[in-house]
Amino acid sequence: MHPDLSPHLHTEECNVLINLLKDCHKNHSVLKFFGYCNDLDREMRKCLKKEYVEKRIKSREHGNAMRKRLYNSPNESES
Repeated sequence: MHPDLSPHLHTEECNVLINLLKDCHKNHSVLKFFGYCNDLDREMRKCLKKEYVEKRIKSREHGNAMRKRLYNSPNESES
């Protein structure tokens, strides 16, 4: 299972892959069950994973910066 595939949630690169996969499923309604669209699906999942990892790293950096700001503020204001 993959995350929500709404266009506003993903990069343009992943949106292109998502649309290609949707078109493949629409145009090959029977062959999709025999793996016809699997290559597109793998590429889409790889792109979504890359986005997820980038968001996770950015969130971790933001959290570390906020923690540092929170813990350093009382020390700086006492001086």
